[in-house]
Amino acid sequence: MSSSHVPSSDQSPRNGSANAHQHVSSGKRRATLPVHRMTAGDIALLLGAELVGDARTLITSVAGIESALPGSILFVENEALLQSAFDSPAAAIIASNAAGEEIRRSQTNRKPALLTENPRLAFAKVMAYFQPKPVRVAGIHASAVVAEDAHIGQNVTIGAGCTVGQSAHIGDNVLIYPNVVVSDGAQIGDDCVLHANVVIGHHVNLGKRVLVHPGSVLGSEGFGYVLDKGRHHKVPQLGTVVIEDDVEIGANVCIDRATIGATRIGEGTKIDNLVQIAHNVQIGKNCILCGQVGISGSVVVEDSVIMAGQAGLADHVKIGKGAILGAKTGIMGNVSAGDVVLGSPAISQRDFLKREAAARKLPETMRAFRQMEKQLQELKAQIEALQNPTI
Repeated sequence: MSSSHVPSSDQSPRNGSANAHQHVSSGKRRATLPVHRMTAGDIALLLGAELVGDARTLITSVAGIESALPGSILFVENEALLQSAFDSPAAAIIASNAAGEEIRRSQTNRKPALLTENPRLAFAKVMAYFQPKPVRVAGIHASAVVAEDAHIGQNVTIGAGCTVGQSAHIGDNVLIYPNVVVSDGAQIGDDCVLHANVVIGHHVNLGKRVLVHPGSVLGSEGFGYVLDKGRHHKVPQLGTVVIEDDVEIGANVCIDRATIGATRIGEGTKIDNLVQIAHNVQIGKNCILCGQVGISGSVVVEDSVIMAGQAGLADHVKIGKGAILGAKTGIMGNVSAGDVVLGSPAISQRDFLKREAAARKLPETMRAFRQMEKQLQELKAQIEALQNPTI
């Protein structure tokens, strides 16, 4: 067993044991937010970008064109917005390599520009630098309950009201916010962050650098029942959940443990808020699951799949690599690799757009139909008049 703590006169061993986990009092956890500053030259080095302009320009924040302030940096993807960016109060801009020629041509006495292949990605990296990061103190809050045989790595912070169960393993540099439950036998890899009120079920395994937002539950029991003589009998859920490295899980997400084996979330996958993932689901690497997606049991999702908001998947279907499921799509069968599907039940994007185009013409079609019906009735009356002339 190992423990991580901050030397302090306020700390004392739990239960009188010299080997007990050390606690730090809440009075020692005050923190301040550092002020970040960089020059345009520093940012160019950070991004590996070409700098056009004064490298000494000081950057103190990030902003959009509409909210730019002196000292801020913004990014421009659309060259049509370059002039607005230069006219803004911002100190510098990030733009695409394609805009370089125009920027150099008009750079006289202008603000610095950093040229990159992907301005949006570059801006995200700068945002990460300027994002406020509270200075945390490693240690275990006095109100936390940590099992004696739990392994606590180095530089770990465990907040107020947390519970760490028997034989749980907390890796190095893990940050656990208040009221988190890490159940018996759970494994939390290095550099993970668990926000407030997260529940990690027993024997659930998180890889490295996993970020879980408030209120999510990983390892709740799968929804499995057998019907016999009109009654539903619960099927024990004996499996677990495996979350691979660099996964991010939004707020109030539920990932059910497997009936047998493991429900698995692949490396680098990002899951939005309010997503439900049922037992034995297998999700590949680098997938995107947007808000309110619902995935039924034993679904297989291959790598790099995108599911837009409120997409729903029936059980046991397979979604091929790189497929895209549109918002509110209802998936009742397999989707091939690379396909883009929309609608409920889902059809190909091409067929969906054709159907929608036809639907928009429906009022005009109905008017034409009624006119034709009227003309047909008139023609019918004329024919009857010719067949039965008045004597």
